[in-house]
Amino acid sequence: MGNIVVAPPNRAMIISGYRGQRILIGKCGFALFCIEEAHSLSLEIITITVNSTEAETVKGVKINLKSFAQVKVKSTVDGKLDINSIKLAATNFLSARESDIEDALQKTLEGHQRQIVGTLTVEELYKDRAAFSERVYEHVVDDLERLGFELASYTVASIGDLNGYMESLGKTQTAIVSREAAEGTARNQAESRKAIAKANADADIVAAENAERSYIRRQQQGEQQAEADRLLDLRKAQNRMEVNRADAEAASAKDIEYAKQKQAIVEAMATQRLREEEVMLKVKDVELQQAVNVARREAEALKLQAEAMGEKERFVGEAEADVIKMKGKAENSILRNRAEIYKKFGHDAIVQNVVEVLPALAREIAQPLGKTEKMIFVSSDGSSASNLSKDIIKAAAQLPDAVESLTGLDLKKALKRLEGGK
Repeated sequence: MGNIVVAPPNRAMIISGYRGQRILIGKCGFALFCIEEAHSLSLEIITITVNSTEAETVKGVKINLKSFAQVKVKSTVDGKLDINSIKLAATNFLSARESDIEDALQKTLEGHQRQIVGTLTVEELYKDRAAFSERVYEHVVDDLERLGFELASYTVASIGDLNGYMESLGKTQTAIVSREAAEGTARNQAESRKAIAKANADADIVAAENAERSYIRRQQQGEQQAEADRLLDLRKAQNRMEVNRADAEAASAKDIEYAKQKQAIVEAMATQRLREEEVMLKVKDVELQQAVNVARREAEALKLQAEAMGEKERFVGEAEADVIKMKGKAENSILRNRAEIYKKFGHDAIVQNVVEVLPALAREIAQPLGKTEKMIFVSSDGSSASNLSKDIIKAAAQLPDAVESLTGLDLKKALKRLEGGK
């Protein structure tokens, strides 16, 4: 069993006893009953007023010096916890009261302060307090570290004495300063008058130079203005030339652009016509190809038709040959039959048969005239009707010749023989 020990960041809790010594800062720990103890040590800044009364300087002048020192336990070095310094401070002041710690530190600082005062003069202390503070700091640091403390800052507040030495020193210094001020004032006034005179002379010279420069400047400005006017006129003329050139170029560019556009239109139209012609050529090619295909198909059809016609004609020829052959056979049979009839009936019987047939032939010849509804005769001598009769008689007279051509029988001779037989 024991107590929980909490160490804030501004105090060091030191636990010592059965388990040795432990230092806690900003942590918590545990102290066992009876066999361990916990004590705290402040890590805060301690402000100490160091008064040195009637401290003698190197020349024996007694002065009163007051300064302020900021002291604390040396707990860190380069940002790391300095355990050794804390242990050293705990060894020296762990059980002491804060007032006792301040008194011990004040005596240490006051002793070093008196020691440094004894090595300097009043003038040195008066003129350079920073050097005095630095020497005190250098001497006191080692002693404070041996106690476990460090000096955070040291400043001199006041220096004085009871014999008026510092006041006389101040008056002397004041007189010196006054004399130097009067001398400085006189020198400044003399220098001021010299400067004023020099300034006035310089001003006159400068005024003359300025007047001369002003005249020259006016002349130069006139020349520059004339040159500027000339350049302006030239520039205007050049601008007019450039404007005229630009107008001409613009007009030319307009014409050129119009020509280009017209040429582009012509080229576009020619290109369009060319494309149309190419399309028409393609169409014609297609049509020609189609015509060729049609012609090829027609040729093939004609070829097939010709072949079919050839086959047909061959068959027809063969059929006609067969017909002719059969007709020849029939005619031969008829001729044979006629020959037999001629042999059987004789020539007179044949003639008699032919004669009997003549009226029928005449009737057949005249039959087309019987279908005529109306006949119109045109003649210059009024013999149209008689000519018709004549033509009919002529046609009938030609029957024997027709019989002879058809049968080979000469009817005229046969009739003469009949007449002779009678």
